[in-house]
Amino acid sequence: MRRGPLRHKWFAAFTAATGLGGVADEVARLALPLLVLDITHSIAAAATLRVVQSLPYILFGAPAGALIDRVDKRRLLIACDISSIALTVAIPLSAIGGVFSIELLYVIGFLLGTVEVLWGVTTDFSVVPSLVEEHELTDANAIFFAADRAARIIGPTLGGFAIAAIGNVSAMWIAALAFLPTLALFYLMPPILEISAAQLAPLTVRNVVHEIGDGFAFVWRLKVLRWLLVAMSIANLGGVGLRTLILYVLREEHHLDEVTIGLALSVSGGLTIIGSLLAPRLAQDRPMGHSMIAVILASGLAALAGAFTGDWRLITLCFTGREIAWQAFIIYAFIPRQRDVPANMRGRANGAFRTVVLISNSASPAVLSLIVVVASSAAAFAVAGALAIASAAVAAFTPLRDYAVREPVADE
Repeated sequence: MRRGPLRHKWFAAFTAATGLGGVADEVARLALPLLVLDITHSIAAAATLRVVQSLPYILFGAPAGALIDRVDKRRLLIACDISSIALTVAIPLSAIGGVFSIELLYVIGFLLGTVEVLWGVTTDFSVVPSLVEEHELTDANAIFFAADRAARIIGPTLGGFAIAAIGNVSAMWIAALAFLPTLALFYLMPPILEISAAQLAPLTVRNVVHEIGDGFAFVWRLKVLRWLLVAMSIANLGGVGLRTLILYVLREEHHLDEVTIGLALSVSGGLTIIGSLLAPRLAQDRPMGHSMIAVILASGLAALAGAFTGDWRLITLCFTGREIAWQAFIIYAFIPRQRDVPANMRGRANGAFRTVVLISNSASPAVLSLIVVVASSAAAFAVAGALAIASAAVAAFTPLRDYAVREPVADE
């Protein structure tokens, strides 16, 4: 008999579906930046793609949060998956029609990012908490993220072989499959509506603006969320762009082929599962704030180490170490945003939270690519590591350190 979060059938099905979808999604994560690099050989162009994919979180994160609190989550997620399939297949179809261009790729990337705003905030902060018990959230998040990281073992390797065999553009047909497992699941899943229509104010611009303000105000009032936001923004300014940086280093500086890059990222992605599995254990019988500080600091030291080697294998290992530690932190960072936010506020509060933190996410690829152009890729790794260390210092000297949620020790 299954124990823990996986005893809940819808959580188990949701985790499996997102894991399967993540495999194909990894193909797109590899194919699109490589496509841009192959056409332009410019890290700035690849960074631009990452920026336009992140901009929707800044522009639409808060309004999306207000919308999420008003609708049946299941129907919203079905609409998101259908839209994502249509946008993804538009890339190979545009090539077949002879209208493909970098500019069109940026537009599609922006629209996909817009859909991801709704999908991500809804699944992370409404779906997962609705499918498990509150005391199971840390373990549930760890399992959910472990399944996602497991996809990174297969996805980049599959993507590397697919790109080598059929090309970057054609590989997007495979990426479109990423949305089919969750589309089928959400079609079968019961409705997820945490607030009744009778509790809602009429849908007017004034009321929506008021609800958006409620989200930002809630994040500001709750000290743990406020300082978590500050710490994440500092670290993400250097961390999010590392994926673009590692692709640039492997492709343009070390001239590796698609298959080798895919295999390297598969191994890296597979090892990040360690972060997911260790997170609940590291937090057992100690304040979670202490665990947050430890893993943020570890992520910074790993990124900093990447500045002191010219071997692509060691650089990839340093990147992997950073990802392992940061994966554990992300699991911890979800807990106050799930536990301490009322169910009927989760869309607004987390939409507001992500709107602010995604400002640094969007800036990160541009910041690191500028450092590469002005100095070197080693300097970019050093800056990323220094920012994470600064983030750990913020956490250590603010109320985030005292976030005292303790995970119970597992029964033998």
